[in-house]
Amino acid sequence: MNKNFIWKIHNWLGLYTGIIIVFLSITGAAALFRPEIDRLLNPELTKAADSTEKASLTAAVNKVLPSHPDKYLFEVEMPKGNLDTWIIRMMPKEKSSLNPMIWEIFVNPHTGEILGERNYFKSFSYFLRNIHVRFYEAYYGRQIVGLAGIALFLSTITGLLIYGKFMKKQPFGKIRKSKLRITQADIHKLVGISSLAFNLMIGITGAWLGLQAYLMLGLNIEQPNSFTRSEKVLDAEDDLNYQLDFDAIYENSRIAFPNMIPWFIRPTTNGEGIVQVLGNVPGQAYERRSNKLVFDKQDHSLLFKYNIDDQDFGSKLYFVQESFHFGDFAGLPLKFLYCLLALSSGFLSLSGFIIYLERTRKSKSQMGEVIPIKPLLIKWTLGIFGTIILIGIMSTQIGLGIPSILVGLAFYGFIIFIIIKKLISVSRKETIKNQPA
Repeated sequence: MNKNFIWKIHNWLGLYTGIIIVFLSITGAAALFRPEIDRLLNPELTKAADSTEKASLTAAVNKVLPSHPDKYLFEVEMPKGNLDTWIIRMMPKEKSSLNPMIWEIFVNPHTGEILGERNYFKSFSYFLRNIHVRFYEAYYGRQIVGLAGIALFLSTITGLLIYGKFMKKQPFGKIRKSKLRITQADIHKLVGISSLAFNLMIGITGAWLGLQAYLMLGLNIEQPNSFTRSEKVLDAEDDLNYQLDFDAIYENSRIAFPNMIPWFIRPTTNGEGIVQVLGNVPGQAYERRSNKLVFDKQDHSLLFKYNIDDQDFGSKLYFVQESFHFGDFAGLPLKFLYCLLALSSGFLSLSGFIIYLERTRKSKSQMGEVIPIKPLLIKWTLGIFGTIILIGIMSTQIGLGIPSILVGLAFYGFIIFIIIKKLISVSRKETIKNQPA
């Protein structure tokens, strides 16, 4: 393939998607530690003194439900790692697009005491997840992030094709300090090659997760662990209000799947009359909560069991995408490594932009378009962090709805502004070029 063509692709991707990759790099590095940050910020909700006492989960749920008649039970999250408490999650019966809600009630599993309540969509933990996964944009944000994954993958591949031969001529890791462009180029190559495998993996998994709905539809792929009861054994209203014995379901799940640590207990509300228990098996490097048991609500008979270890290669490949992307299967040491590598992705975009500015300085100076690097970097850095902080404040104070609308308007408005600005710049260059000498 023509090297100049590869250069053009690499430069184009860096210029027009670099700012998005920097943004995802920063937010992704922070999102890695969502559970730890949530526990640090909300110790009164997530921590409970260890005790030999054991409260009844069924009694806790039955205590909570009557106090929220406008909501229905969605799921119960069990204690684990960074969470000592039960979380009883409820959904509003009447949905609001401007004030979406998942209501969380935190309960001490030893005493049954209600420790506190909150709207999950107003938590800092949700903000970290949503701003990385979908830019806090409600409609197409996830797909835009998926496209950014493709851009990162192609940028990494083209960078390897460009610099692969060059690295054979120059000792790996050598940093020349003759000019800013040369120094940045050497650091760019060093970081790029060192984080090559990580960026390829993040690009592939990010593209899959962001575009998953469309890819699964186009490729006719069904979620491997899905289960749907063919008949409706209960009226929807009866299913919604069914008095479930959560303690019995939990014990049955431990018997039916001893290796699985239950994470969620999720009853149906559509008439299927089933309850799903989702969990993890220690040592597995798959997406969280992918192992599953399904019980009948009425007689607690086991209807379905899904252990990823027993599945084919395709199913296992499906469930490694998210775990590999977020690195949450091997504790804090892996998260810290991911954090460092994630920031390296942003650094590559930043250093690539500096290299571009320095390389085009002469041609731009002839047209009076020289852009000082330091003020530009300060402006964009403050802009990115200012945006993240502003969205974070709005998110935790007023919830998801209004901030996501404002972010959408700002995001697409910015894209339109960049397109118009580029068209004006191209038109100006053509005018100067066609002027008589």
